[in-house]
Amino acid sequence: MSDSLKPDEHFSRAELRYRIADFINARLRAIPYFHSTLKKVANWLQYRRDLRRAKAASKNSATRSAAASGTKLVQQNGELPLPPIEMRRLVGPFDPESYGNPKGDLVYPWLPKETYETVFDFGCGCGRVARQLILQRPCPTSYVGVDLHAGMIRWCNDYLHPVAPHFNFYHHDVFNVSFNPGREKPLTAPFPVADAQFTLVNALSVFTHLTEEQAKYYLRECARILHPQGVLQASWFLFDKPDLPMMDEGFNALYISYADPSAAVIFDRGWLRDAARKMGLTIYKVIPPGIRGYHWLLLMTRRTDLPEVELPPDTAPRGVVNPLRRRETTLIE
Repeated sequence: MSDSLKPDEHFSRAELRYRIADFINARLRAIPYFHSTLKKVANWLQYRRDLRRAKAASKNSATRSAAASGTKLVQQNGELPLPPIEMRRLVGPFDPESYGNPKGDLVYPWLPKETYETVFDFGCGCGRVARQLILQRPCPTSYVGVDLHAGMIRWCNDYLHPVAPHFNFYHHDVFNVSFNPGREKPLTAPFPVADAQFTLVNALSVFTHLTEEQAKYYLRECARILHPQGVLQASWFLFDKPDLPMMDEGFNALYISYADPSAAVIFDRGWLRDAARKMGLTIYKVIPPGIRGYHWLLLMTRRTDLPEVELPPDTAPRGVVNPLRRRETTLIE
C-alpha cells in the first residue's frame, strides 16, 4: 500500500516546488522594472558574447586562407550539403537550383565584386544565399548570417560552417509568432557584430515581415554595421500613403494578418525614404517587383557621391502570392 502512495507523494512534492517558484516569481514581478531590467541585462550579456566571437572570427589571420581552402574543397567535391526540403519550403524557393551556383558567378550581377568582400546576411534562413556565396568566385573573406529560426541556424553550423569556416551563423533570438515563439522574447536585439564591418548587408524578405517599430530599429542596425563604401540590399513591400486619407502621420505600415502581423508588412514609400535619410542612407538603385505590389529591391549606401533616385510607379502585371502559406508549415527544429 505504501508503494502505491509514492507516485502521489512525488507529485505533491513537485507541485509544491512549482507553487513556491510561482510565489517567488510573483513577488519579484511586483518589484518595479525588475523583470524588464533582468531581461535587458541578459540580452546585453548575450550580445557581448556574440560580439566577441564575431570580432575574433573577423580578425583571424587565417580568414583569407580559409576562404580559399573552402572554395577549393567545394570545387574538388563538386557538391555542398543541401538543406532538407522541409526547411527550404519554409523560406521560399525550394528547388535545388535556387541554392546552387555551379559556375561560381557573382550572386547579384548588379553588384561589383568588391562588394562581396565581407557579407552580413540578415535573415539567412537555411543558407540559400550562403551556399551560393561559398560557391562564388571570389568567395567572401568573411560572412555572418543571422536568423530567428534556431533549427536552420543549427543546420548551417553543422553542414556549411565546416566546409567554409569563415562563414559564421548566429541565432537571432527575438520573438516571432511562427518561427521563434515565446512572448518573453524581445522584439528586437542588436546584431552581434562591430560597426562599419560589412561591405554588403543583405536583407531579403526580412523587412517585409517586420512591424514599423522593428523596421526602424533594424534599418538603424543595418546602417550601423555597413562599411562607408558598402551596400545595403533589402526587399520591401510598398504603397503610397497619400492614397489612403484615413492614415495619419503616426501610421506608415499596413498588415495583412491580425493574428500574425509579421506575415506581410507593407510600408509607405515616403516614410521609407525619410527613414533611410535619417539613418544616413541613400537609396541609389531600385529594382521594381516582377508582380505588382510584391518585392521591391532597394539598394542603399552611406556614400555621399551617389545621388538618391526616385521610386518609379509600379507597372508590373498583377498576380497572386500567398505569404501566409509557408508560415502555416510545421516548424523544423
